[in-house]
Amino acid sequence: MSKQQYLDALKQAMQGLPPETVAKTLAYYEQRFIDGLVAGKSEAEVYKELDEPRKIAMTLRASAHLNSFEQKKTPANLVRVMVSFVGLAVFNLFMVIPAMVYAAMLLAVYVSAFAFYIGGVAVTASGLSGQNELSLEGPLHHVMALTHSRFDTKEEEAEAKSWRIAINDMGIQISKAPGGDDEGGAETVQGTSRASRLFDRAEAVASGDVHITTDFDSGARTTQTFIGFGLILAGIGLCLISIVLTRYTVIGLRRYAAMNMSLLRGR
Repeated sequence: MSKQQYLDALKQAMQGLPPETVAKTLAYYEQRFIDGLVAGKSEAEVYKELDEPRKIAMTLRASAHLNSFEQKKTPANLVRVMVSFVGLAVFNLFMVIPAMVYAAMLLAVYVSAFAFYIGGVAVTASGLSGQNELSLEGPLHHVMALTHSRFDTKEEEAEAKSWRIAINDMGIQISKAPGGDDEGGAETVQGTSRASRLFDRAEAVASGDVHITTDFDSGARTTQTFIGFGLILAGIGLCLISIVLTRYTVIGLRRYAAMNMSLLRGR
């Protein structure tokens, strides 16, 4: 878009505004084009650095309505201000999707930092202590205790207990501990799909006790300890990065809000 086309579009968009406001705005943006040409830029390059004419006009209208409301607070002026704010927000919608993507990435960094740190602590503690078994009580135990819930039958209680996770040279193996009541559920398991069986097993693990065992030698324990320290350091590093990014994000949001308020107040 050339300078004349831009100024014509801006003048068209500012119809209804006070003549002095229109004249000052046109003079300002014409000077922007002149300064850009003096600096060696083309009119197209200067145009890319400027806001859309409709957005400029909407900002000026919102500023005028806000000033009118501050001078005379009437319901009609309040409605005009609200409509102007809504219209101005439409031009800022293009910022919503990048902001959502950025927020999701920042949240992912926070979650990764927490996971790395907790995982590193667990791996390091296991490597230093030499323990090869960890017993976890399912979180649903606490929920059942708070709600005073009980299993309906002994078979359900046995099904939810004593699951074992073995980590060895064969990989990670999940199995039911000996002594559980597996015979009662054998017939029903045969008639279900693999996905259903996996879901039922995961539910049982979540509601019952889990015993995690490892079978590593001393050399593997040393490697495990170093890996744990590395995970802890990675978690701390990601946490620091998250804090820095959050700090600059808050600063940017404050400046963006201040810029919009400054535009609305005509400063």
